[in-house]
Amino acid sequence: MREVFGENGILALVDGRFEPREEQSRMADFILEALCDGLGCFVEAGTGVGKTLAYLVPAVSYCMENDRRLWVSTETRALQKQLLEKDIPVALEVVRRLTGREFRYELCMGSANYPCRRRFEALVERGEFHKAELHWLEELRTLIDRGDPVTRFNTRMPQSLWSRLARESDACGMFSCPFSSNCAFQVARKRWQQADVLILNHYLFFANIASGKTYLPAADVLIFDEAHSLEDIASDQLGFSISFSDMMDIAERFHRRGRRKTVLSQIARESLRKKAVAKHEAFFAEVQKFFEALRAHLPGDKLSWRLREPLRTGPEMLAAYREFYALLGEIDEQMDDDHLRTEFEIARSRLFSSAQALTAAIGCEDPGWVYWLERGEGELLGDVRVKGQPVDVAEVMAHEVSGSYESAVYVSATLAVNGDFSYIAGRLGCSSYRSLLLASPFDYLKQAVLLLNREEGGPDGESFAADAARLSAEIIGHLNGNCLLLFTSYKMLESVRERLLSLVEHPVFAQGEYPAPEALERYLESGNAVLMGTHSFWQGIDLPGDLLRGVIMMRLPFAVPDRPPVQARMERLEERGENPFYAFQVPAAVLRFKQGFGRLIRGRNDRGVVAVLDPRILSKSYGRFFIKSLPECTLVHTIAEMKRVF
Repeated sequence: MREVFGENGILALVDGRFEPREEQSRMADFILEALCDGLGCFVEAGTGVGKTLAYLVPAVSYCMENDRRLWVSTETRALQKQLLEKDIPVALEVVRRLTGREFRYELCMGSANYPCRRRFEALVERGEFHKAELHWLEELRTLIDRGDPVTRFNTRMPQSLWSRLARESDACGMFSCPFSSNCAFQVARKRWQQADVLILNHYLFFANIASGKTYLPAADVLIFDEAHSLEDIASDQLGFSISFSDMMDIAERFHRRGRRKTVLSQIARESLRKKAVAKHEAFFAEVQKFFEALRAHLPGDKLSWRLREPLRTGPEMLAAYREFYALLGEIDEQMDDDHLRTEFEIARSRLFSSAQALTAAIGCEDPGWVYWLERGEGELLGDVRVKGQPVDVAEVMAHEVSGSYESAVYVSATLAVNGDFSYIAGRLGCSSYRSLLLASPFDYLKQAVLLLNREEGGPDGESFAADAARLSAEIIGHLNGNCLLLFTSYKMLESVRERLLSLVEHPVFAQGEYPAPEALERYLESGNAVLMGTHSFWQGIDLPGDLLRGVIMMRLPFAVPDRPPVQARMERLEERGENPFYAFQVPAAVLRFKQGFGRLIRGRNDRGVVAVLDPRILSKSYGRFFIKSLPECTLVHTIAEMKRVF
């Protein structure tokens, strides 16, 4: 690794802009040693360490030398793009010079990201598209004819059109399909089999587990970048979420009044067709009654309700489902048209999996799962969702990761709590591991001012929103905009936004008022603006240089304790004799807090202010865990002090 990362090493020859960093070299050494010893490891590498090449070079070198396959799993599409366009090409040249060998790499995506040629040709042949969609279809035809794997990201066609021609794994008859020889998905899978390194995301990793590991070719070494998000993604991917809208989408795949060509309307035998339509309408009428009944459990501003015992509503819907589903075998025999058969299989498979999930939730079947109802914040009459997920993914991770790979490497800028990795390791089922904590090479003492609010009151007080808006306005005014305000709820965001609009002259763009990507885009276009966001804005946003001068956190980012998944995890810890507040809530909040802080300083020349308006960081004993988790900054406690030092 010294040959690579040293002052006159291979990286310096390959990349003229390379600057040796001790932290990067240490990380590469550490990972190579862990791989050679066949051990799992955790690495927290602060911003600026150069962590991507620090894990890619040793991991790829080790796998090439030992004939192993490597998976690199990330959370965000932005990092996947960076890997493919920037880091992998550099690593490719470094490894070639280091080992004399070249490695093959491929991007792996979920099957719905590939077009189904059979569905595409049927859609075109039947003319089931609008005139405005024609140019998208012509573009896709050109891409397909080139023979390379085509994915969702090669075209910007509307999702409504893509969903009608995307591959559906449940309806893919690849052995009988006339287009199997040049199927985009099958071409991609052949390339995966031949590759040494596969780039995927955490969602696909857990989808592969849910499929019985039949989707991706096996690997020996696994690297999780952005590993801080693994537990939440695992819970979501291994669980389910079904709304009334989802069920209505399934209903319309079978039949919809007024539409001439539907699956059920094409049944040749009239008696069976009428019976099928009647059973279909009876079942989906019960679905509507079921979801209307669920709404009663979420009155007013209540956003979730945990299912602790079997629901009384639901048996009628499940009985109607069984009657309708029993007919589908008979209907299957009537499907002579290849296109209709494909659409029928998609609808039947989705109906079955959704009904299985609803059955589990209605009966609260698995004591190791938490089931609940939920609707979006601010959606008084919004869609109710039935959700379920495992309470604890540690057991799954222990079996599917620690017990299935030679080595698993977990990397992120935020993994340790007060210098300790035991929290994240425990949540991810890793009992034996090595760890390395690497600080950022940036000089935070000179680059960042940390304002910790000492004013009276707490975040639950009546005047907090008004006080937060006033303090935020002073900070925004002093920094001349380009500030990110982070919230833990839409309710608080909206309350502060209403007051802030009259206090600042800068444009304000808030998540909720706009979808998150649009709010960010408008912020960037406006210049010297204010961006307000909740959960998704605490991580993943990269605004280097002068694009961001201030980060203002309203509250310490504790998970809402009455949210059913959080509630269930806390109960599980209590059953084990642990204190759920210090064993779960504080560590989880500290990791999110570090993510929020990390939005500000992205380069050696960045400067700015991070303000924490929640006075509990100073008044409560647990506040020290948050403060100790940050690098040493210039510390101030009032706006006047901030103005003096910045």
